[in-house]
Amino acid sequence: MSTTRAGVRIDTDLTTSNTHVPGPWALRKAVLHDELGGDPHFSRFAAAGGALCVICRTSADGADPTLPVNELATAFVRRVTGQAPPRSLRGPIVILGAGHIGGLWRTGDLTDFHRALLYSLAREQGGPSGG
Repeated sequence: MSTTRAGVRIDTDLTTSNTHVPGPWALRKAVLHDELGGDPHFSRFAAAGGALCVICRTSADGADPTLPVNELATAFVRRVTGQAPPRSLRGPIVILGAGHIGGLWRTGDLTDFHRALLYSLAREQGGPSGG
């Protein structure tokens, strides 16, 4: 069984790209550092619409204020979970699926339903069709 998770990277210019995050922590951290341009910070958002693992670049307070706001990622989290992140997401964002299994949060693949929703939202905001 592979521990690699399939997700989507969302950039501030509304572009999206498929990404794969490996399971072993050292490799996962290195891949995400390259994807985000800094140390990864994991947040989980859950509601009836689904659960997401949102990974962004960190600073001392968990968000880098020098990065531009990622409107698409922020809107996507709001649309899926019905709740706004506590602060606007900034810079490139990697989104994976998430689940609450055995009392612990686990990352998983981003579902096809959530991918289609993301690509539709990107088109609504004037971005490419995704993929």
